[in-house]
Amino acid sequence: MKAAPTAPTASTAPTASTAPPARPAERLLVVSVGKGSELHGTVRTALADITGAALSGDPLSQDGQDAGDWPQPYQEAARRARRFLHRALAADEVRHLSADTVPAAVAALRAEAARQEGPVTLALLLIDAVPAGLSADPLAETVGTALAELHRDLPAGLDADLSAYTVHVYDSAEESQVRLGRPYALKRLPDEPWLLAADVVCAFADQVQFRHAAQVIRAGTVPERLLAQGLHDFLSARAGTGWGLHYYTGSLVTGLIGELERAAEESGNPVLRGPNEHGLACGALARWQLDGAPFLIVVTNGMVDEFKGTLANLREARARGFIICADADADADEWYPFQGTVHRAEDSREVLRARRLHTFYLDDPARLPDQFAAAQAAYDAAEGPVFLLVTAAVLNAPADPAGQRRPAPAPAPAPRARVQESALAPVVRILNEDPARMLWQCGQLDDEERDLTYAIARSSGVALADSLTRPGTVSRYHEGKQVPEYLGTLAKMGCSARVHNYLHADGHLRNRRELALLFLKSRIAELATPFTPRTLDRQLRIVQITDDAAHMAPFADLPVAAEARGFLREVHGRLAVDPEVLALRRAALAATHDSASDVLHQLPLRPMSPNYYFHRMARLLDGLITRHGYTYTGIFDVGRGGISAVRNLPRTGPGFSGWYGRALMGDALQSVPAVALTRDDNVLAFVGDGASALVPDIVPTLVQQALLYGRRPAGNVSVFRLVDGGHSVIRTYRETQTAVAADRQTQVLHLLEPEWSRTYGPLTVSHRHLTDVPEDELSERLRRPGTVDLYSVELAHTNEGDGMGLAGALSWQRDELPELAFTVARATRRAAGSRSAR
Repeated sequence: MKAAPTAPTASTAPTASTAPPARPAERLLVVSVGKGSELHGTVRTALADITGAALSGDPLSQDGQDAGDWPQPYQEAARRARRFLHRALAADEVRHLSADTVPAAVAALRAEAARQEGPVTLALLLIDAVPAGLSADPLAETVGTALAELHRDLPAGLDADLSAYTVHVYDSAEESQVRLGRPYALKRLPDEPWLLAADVVCAFADQVQFRHAAQVIRAGTVPERLLAQGLHDFLSARAGTGWGLHYYTGSLVTGLIGELERAAEESGNPVLRGPNEHGLACGALARWQLDGAPFLIVVTNGMVDEFKGTLANLREARARGFIICADADADADEWYPFQGTVHRAEDSREVLRARRLHTFYLDDPARLPDQFAAAQAAYDAAEGPVFLLVTAAVLNAPADPAGQRRPAPAPAPAPRARVQESALAPVVRILNEDPARMLWQCGQLDDEERDLTYAIARSSGVALADSLTRPGTVSRYHEGKQVPEYLGTLAKMGCSARVHNYLHADGHLRNRRELALLFLKSRIAELATPFTPRTLDRQLRIVQITDDAAHMAPFADLPVAAEARGFLREVHGRLAVDPEVLALRRAALAATHDSASDVLHQLPLRPMSPNYYFHRMARLLDGLITRHGYTYTGIFDVGRGGISAVRNLPRTGPGFSGWYGRALMGDALQSVPAVALTRDDNVLAFVGDGASALVPDIVPTLVQQALLYGRRPAGNVSVFRLVDGGHSVIRTYRETQTAVAADRQTQVLHLLEPEWSRTYGPLTVSHRHLTDVPEDELSERLRRPGTVDLYSVELAHTNEGDGMGLAGALSWQRDELPELAFTVARATRRAAGSRSAR
């Protein structure tokens, strides 16, 4: 490849049009910067390829390198870009400018703006940092300074929105140990021209499609304690060895914890630590969702608020367990007791009751038997955790003498919401007779409910989907076999391509006659679907099965108040599906297909795009599952990485999602120790750098459990920390919905640790960087039992793909580009032109 001329040069590519322009033709400028950089020629070649115009004097052509000889991933990117740009650009003119430095680029832009030939826009600014005399090290920040000066010196009349969409900085120097989200895209300069050209193609097409739209939408030995004895006996009667003891020590509770710990270990119950009180609640929530495991959490006084919003999530999940928090005696004479929360100035009971948690204040040993009986009844009601605020007198109250233990009372039989014939019959009719497509989204299922769901789907041809909040309730693989009826995830964000294609035709939602949705054990919260309230109410037929009357949605057309197991048994026993209906449904399933439906997943850029990384990880997991019988529990934190993991990765069973309930960042990461130390299979966790920055390190907890508790993971624990230097979901929202460029509020300063491997007694912990997905190596590492592997995955921020918003369905990168995409593009560009004219 020859070097481009050093003086500012320009080349022009007029674009074709199939319809008269709705506004004056616009000059779109693409500027490449870097003295002697090979970037210039590659940019010209890429632009010429996608606009259909031959550019004279292109160094790549003179070298005999032609875009037509480049690999298939480039050809596909270019083809899809041409398909979109051919119509979207109308009569616009694309011009390429090259310059040695940023000041020289300013001069070239001034000269171009002075031509006075209609509206002119800086579409892309591409900088080869080292030849341009710049450092991309975020601590030096010379690029930021240069861009600020460029923005200051831009001529009037030139429309320039300097952002990560328009400014791409390529760096060939050694990478900094600091990753920080910037208001421009920072990338490793590819060694191969075709890969650089493919990146330019994607950047230009993205700019044309999205930026114009953005302009418009802007212990020791102690006597047994009564409370410890009662709690242990009760939970053991209810759950045997399944319940877990979670604690964080404190002076007032140290005796109670010591006794409970000894009793739990003797009876075979897991004792689980956490890096803080909040981590205890996260682990308890995850174990409840995954294994139906009750919990006993013990913390010291003053810590009632440390469980954060996870308390609400535990209540929503109707998780069974007790939370003990020590407190001061409200009737004592202390003047504002240290760390007390029930006294003359405040009353934490009101806060807990406001959260609708059963709350008991235990301050009198004489009344403890009656109060504890009431707390046991609250536990059996299965309405969420039971909170016990306990004074020192009750914490240390002695137990009954041996042989005088009171047996735990038998639980009252829980009322079951039996399915009524009037509600069941219409659902059975749809299944057996209606030729409509039917999609089931499943909430938390037990083993029998899951088996019944799969059997019904197989016999009736209905499609199955899980959700962002309950990933893996149904999944691609079940007991080692692929489930053909499983399409993916239905959710507000992260909706799978197969699910979208099943529900839509040519970009539009199918009509009510063609489609029915069934929500099983779900309250159909906003996050459960990508649909607006109006769409849910007017455009969809919705069946809802829930045994909680408070969860019955107002837009459900067929509300079924029933316990799920009974409903599924009845439906399964009445299946008699019309063969023609079954054939139509199976054809509809077959018409959908797994597809990343974007170009980025094929491009090994550095840093990796989330699309590429998760595409490669999905391929790796598919191979492990089908060839090695690999199973795992997925842990998905709140953020773009968690969304992408849920959407793209094949699952072998239920996982835990931090998106459940209040979508609390860091909850999933905090749950890893409790999950990893109590399950028999492997654990894969996907956590963004934003979420990991909010919570303590979990490694000390895992090491502590291995060294001091004799517990280490049965399988492999791999935590993939996804590092892109920012809060990606918020950044995408700002950039695509409010037309605001990335700024400091979405940055996350992440300090990359060196790679290392350390052995702590029986536990080996390692950390390494991933700049690609080495499938053979990872295949071996993911199957190393009893080890903890931490990965820092270096990613680039991108707003493309993975169901991050409804606009993504109309992206130029999709497998099929509906006419609606051009309708939207024309409308937004007309509006953009109107704004420019004003």
